[in-house]
Order: sequence, then C-alpha cells, then structure tokens
Amino acid sequence: MAWLGTIFLYLHVAGAIVAFGPSIAFPFFAAKAAHEPQHGNFVLRTTAFIQSRLVEPGAVFVFLMGVGLIVTRGYNPLTEIWLLIAIVLFLITLFYSMLVQLPTVRKMIALTSGPPPIVPDAERPSDTPAMGGPGAPAAPGAGPAGPPPEFVALATKAGRGGQLLTAMLFIILALMIFKPF
Repeated sequence: MAWLGTIFLYLHVAGAIVAFGPSIAFPFFAAKAAHEPQHGNFVLRTTAFIQSRLVEPGAVFVFLMGVGLIVTRGYNPLTEIWLLIAIVLFLITLFYSMLVQLPTVRKMIALTSGPPPIVPDAERPSDTPAMGGPGAPAAPGAGPAGPPPEFVALATKAGRGGQLLTAMLFIILALMIFKPF
C-alpha cells in the first residue's frame, strides 16, 4: 500500500503546483493593468477564467489527493495538529476564494465591460490643429472620467483578498513541509 501513498503524494504535490502556481502571477497582472487601464478588463477576465477553470477545480483535486494521502499513509488529523490546522486553513482559503474573491473580480469585470463614463467639462487632450494637435496640453470639454469609486473599492478589496490568499497558501505549505505540531 506504500506505493499507493506515493502516487497520492505525487498527485497532491503536482496538483498544488498546477492549481496554485498561476495565481502567484495575479498581482503582477493587476500591477500591469493599473499602468495600462485600457487592458484592465482583459486582465480581470483572464484572472477570473484561470481562477474558475484551473485554480478552484485544482484546489478540489489537491484536497481529494490529500484525503487519499491521509487514508493510505494513516495520518490522523485529530492527533497530528499540523494536518488539522492545514485542512482548516485550506477550507477557509478555498471558500474565501469562491465566495468572496471571485465574485469581487466578477463585479470589477462588469464595471469595466463598457466604455468609461464621459464627464462634461473634464479636461482632455486636444485633437484639433488649432489647439496644437495631438499631444497638446489639455483643453476643456467632455472627457472620460477616472474609474468609478465602486471600482476602486473593489480593487482594494481584491488586492487585500489576494494578499490573504497568498499568505494562507504559504502558511499551508509551511505546515505541510515542516509539520511543526
């Protein structure tokens, strides 16, 4: 039965790499989108796609392979506290990701799916030759508004949620490797 435990261990670790590896790049995507807001909706849609199609199903796979490890290796979560804490943190992380983080990102997608609102009398770059051509100083008139306050609040929430999820992932990883309790 030891060989079966080794297979579950391999699948558990490989699943964790495949499932959670891409999510490490999400903050880098967000930082790039902040500097290039015209691509923000694409970044949000890509992040949501990866989250819902790879990370969350992969997390369920990792959990199931972990259950296989518990059974085949004879671990007892009630006596091995590191394992119990890791399972509880994993479930909290998974449910937070599914019930808070992904819906927040989907709201951000909805807010950025259309063109930005136009604000009358906002400053905008001039396109007319009489004003000096493209790139000339801003001229009064109708221009795009910045992001709506709701979007900024959601982006802050998503950023903090991402930090929480990343921290939880590394805490769980430390528990799995070092087995401190």
